[in-house]
Parts: sequence; C-alpha cells; structure tokens
Amino acid sequence: MHDAAQSPGLEAREGSRVPYADLAMLLAASRAALLIVGILSTWLIPSGLAVQKGNLVYHAPAARPLEIWARWDSEWYLLIAAEGYAGPQVRSRFEGLAVPYEAEAPAGFLPLYPILIRVLSPLMGGVAAGILISNVSLWCALVLLYRLACAAGGGASAGRVAGLAACAALLVHPMSLFLSAVYAESLFLMLSLAAIDFARRGRFAAAGLAGALGAVTRPFGLLLAAPIAFEWWDQRRLTPAGDRESRPSALALLWTLAIPSALGLFMIYCWRAFGDPLAFAHRQSRWRGGLSGPWRAFTRWWESTPTAHGAHGSTLELGIAIAFILMLPFVVRRLRGSMALYAILGVVMPLCSTLWSFGRLSLTIFPAFVMIGLAWSEGRRRFPVLYAFIGATLGGLLMALFANWWWAG
Repeated sequence: MHDAAQSPGLEAREGSRVPYADLAMLLAASRAALLIVGILSTWLIPSGLAVQKGNLVYHAPAARPLEIWARWDSEWYLLIAAEGYAGPQVRSRFEGLAVPYEAEAPAGFLPLYPILIRVLSPLMGGVAAGILISNVSLWCALVLLYRLACAAGGGASAGRVAGLAACAALLVHPMSLFLSAVYAESLFLMLSLAAIDFARRGRFAAAGLAGALGAVTRPFGLLLAAPIAFEWWDQRRLTPAGDRESRPSALALLWTLAIPSALGLFMIYCWRAFGDPLAFAHRQSRWRGGLSGPWRAFTRWWESTPTAHGAHGSTLELGIAIAFILMLPFVVRRLRGSMALYAILGVVMPLCSTLWSFGRLSLTIFPAFVMIGLAWSEGRRRFPVLYAFIGATLGGLLMALFANWWWAG
C-alpha cells in the first residue's frame, strides 16, 4: 500500500490544478451520448410497463429529455420527496399494485437525496430537480476523483493523465447512466470521495461530516467510518510523535462517530413512523436478501437459473463483480490503505447477499477507477481500452432499456 504520510502538501498541490475544461468535455460528451440513445430508443423500443405491471409508478410524465432519466427507484425518491415516508397518502400509492409493498417500504431509501429534491422541486419540478442534483454531484465527484487519481499518479504530467483517465473510466462504466438519473448514486459517490479526500489530508472533522451525509444517502454509507478511522490510525503511526502539527489528535477520531450518529437519527425516525428502527435494513433485506458470506451472491446466481441480465441470476452483473474482485489485489498494492479498505468493503458487502444491482453499486467503488487511470498513465493500456469499448457498448444498451422501463440495474 502507498505510504499514508507521503507528502500530503505535494498531493494537495497536484490535485488543485484541475483541468476543468477537459473534465467538462468528458462529462458533456458522455451525457450527450446517453441522452441521444435514450431519446431515440423511445421511438424504437416498446415500454416495459406493458409487460412488467405492478411496480410503483408515481411521477407525472415530464418532457422526453427529462422523462427518460426517471425510472424504477426514481419513483420512490420522487414519492418520498413529495409526500414523505409515512401516512395514509403514501400508503394509498401502493393500493391496487400487483407488487405487495408494505407500509414501511419507502424506508429502504435514505433521506438526503429526496430532501434535496424536495427543496428544489418548487423551482423546477421533481424530475428536473433530481436530474440537476445528480449531475451537479457527478461534476463534483469528477473533480474529487481527478484529485485522488492525480495524487496517486505521482508527477504532475503522469498525475494529470491518470486523473483524466480515471474520470473517463467512471463515465464509460456500463452503469454510468445511473449517475445522471434520478438516483442517489452520484450524490453518494461525491460524498464518499469527499470523505476519503478530507481524511487523507488530515481534515477529519470534514471527513466525518461528509461520511455522515453519506450514511443517510445510501445504506452502505455506514462503511465510510472504517476507511476514515484507518486513515487516522495510519497517519498517527507514520507521523513522529513530536510533530504535533501534522500528527492527528486522538480527538480527531471521534469525528467518525458522526457517521453512525447520522444513521441513528434516521433509525429514530423509522421507530416513530413505523415502530421499527431497522425498517430501512429490513426493506433492503426483502429486496436483496439477508447477509451471508461473500460467496452468497455467486451461489444465488447459480441457483436462480443464470440469464443475460436480470435480478439474482444476471450474468452481466456477475462479469462486473468478477472484474472488480480481480482488481482488488492491484488496489491493495498500489493505493493508500484507506482507499484499499474502502474498495474491499465496497466489493465484499454487496456480494454477501446478491449480484442484483452490483453493477450500479460498483459505480461508487472509486479506487477501481483510480487504478484504471494509473494503468493508462503508465502505458498499460490494453485493459483500459477493452474496458472502455465494452463499457460504452453495454452502457448504450442499458440506457435504451432504462429509458423504456426495462430493467437495467
């Protein structure tokens, strides 16, 4: 693993020279490609709602360029943003649906993203608000990812190449569409990147607060406490005791408690609203299944009669999971301990239940994209080129499916 005490000042300087124009070009080109595919597909592909009846459909149709980004989980975020988690009006939305949703089903979606949608909705409508939040978060995530990859890349020239390649790798991920859809993935990616970046620079108060926001964005946000605590320990271990300015204090570690505390506040709300403080976890268990060993996802894939793409038996999700697992040894060998630990937890924890949506969840395992950026900057370009070709091809296909209410991830 990289030395945690290596020239944080140099890393900060390298990461501060962000090529905003280049990042903006990457972002605009990738989003425009997805938008064009999504719009064209709505004239060519029949809606999946005709054969997949019974799922929640809450929002009123928006203009086509906006509408194609609001599907599946988007309905839950928009429902919560408009009507909250509990009450007769929310429960009435589940009446007559073929899928038997229980009253606490909305608790499976944590509150930060729908709160932000609710704040902006009066200005532009819920769908547009969700898309704006997702894409602003994605832009911030690209800047943070560039800085981390640039620091890992070493010199200014190599670091710049590594940073841009890492951002490109994120944008051509097969599931990249979810970073611009009305989903919480890009918001959580931004917050997890911010938490690790703050921690590596010794700003543990900011890291704890970013982690706390992440903990009320996605269920796996609680895991951010581990890499932040590891970074604190690593910096104390490698910094001389006499260097008080650089050595993190014992009190700094307490900021990691903000992460479980934030989730604890939502648990109190769930207890008052549903009589179950773990309603959010129980809802996730009903969708994904209970946790077991990390082999569970692979046994369920075999038991579920493997298909090209679907729920527990998705061969596409299997391929993405294997790719991320194979990348872990390189992440552990090359990157900071906190980033390696985050990558390990990010890969292993979802696999303890199912492959379902692993590809979408893997969007937030950003150390993998840093590794692709490093490979490109060091001239090892066969895998990045293969990855980009497969990712862009599958990404277009999944965008066409998603825009027309077919399962994408």
